[in-house]
Amino acid sequence: MVAPRNSIPVYKLYGETGNSMLGPTEQLAISEPEFFHLESIPSRSKLHDLHIQPHRHANLFQLLYITRGHAGIEFDDRQFSMQVGQLLTLPPGTVHGFRFSSDIDGWVISLTDHHLQEILSPAPKLLARLDRPQCVDVSGTATDPSPTDFLIRQLVTEYYSHHTGRLYALRNILGLLLLGIGRHIPSDDPARLSRKEQKSAKFRKFQSLIETFYKQHKPLEFYAREIGITTTQLNRIAKDIYGMTAIEVLHNRLILEAKRTLIYTDIAVQQIADDLGFRDAGYFSRFFAKKAALPPAQFRQEHR
Repeated sequence: MVAPRNSIPVYKLYGETGNSMLGPTEQLAISEPEFFHLESIPSRSKLHDLHIQPHRHANLFQLLYITRGHAGIEFDDRQFSMQVGQLLTLPPGTVHGFRFSSDIDGWVISLTDHHLQEILSPAPKLLARLDRPQCVDVSGTATDPSPTDFLIRQLVTEYYSHHTGRLYALRNILGLLLLGIGRHIPSDDPARLSRKEQKSAKFRKFQSLIETFYKQHKPLEFYAREIGITTTQLNRIAKDIYGMTAIEVLHNRLILEAKRTLIYTDIAVQQIADDLGFRDAGYFSRFFAKKAALPPAQFRQEHR
């Protein structure tokens, strides 16, 4: 029996209750500059007797890679098995559950949807291929080793190291990994996309437009018109996929950029307000304090 939509829990990482009123980085407990999370499958699944109940993540993209054992996968009304050498992509909003074998091993990679977009911004066609859940075979042979397995092992090594340039290495290894996975997934004719996939495509376009125009404070009507839908439809899509209204998604992008500037630069609050398109620094400070629960100066002091 499929659980009612409003009863499906939303988690940061599994078992950590989400809160849709928080921004993307806080909601996932993945902060700048540690832009993604990596853990072994047993480390979390054994806490839940190897059975992860159906749930979803509001704005978290995940990869699950099995190196030993097997798993039963549940997507809404679909069920299938996953074996060694297979990799699963889980876009935000996907309802999924797992039942793992007792000898399970492998890795779960989690990153914010925003960082997924940043990493793959030079390759938008690949980003579109990751909009839907996919189980792909990335196994190799003795004579032709799997590049995916190699990249994941490199990612694990760097993640748990303290080498110079660690974050630079992680971002680039992750980029190559996502590129390889995207190439495994065939592109689709938009006319053949399911209703949910069409929603995801529209939301991706919304996010792409935000990256271009968020500092210009365009109204939602502008974004809806560019996508070819109404503002009501845009809000429904944002709530369904991201767990937020469209204006909250837009505001969170402004807040994320403000936080980055406050943490990593000494630019004055007045200048940050100007750079982000706010005509009045006082209004920007009130806007920031409402969203971040701290005024800009105090946020900078506490996060340095």
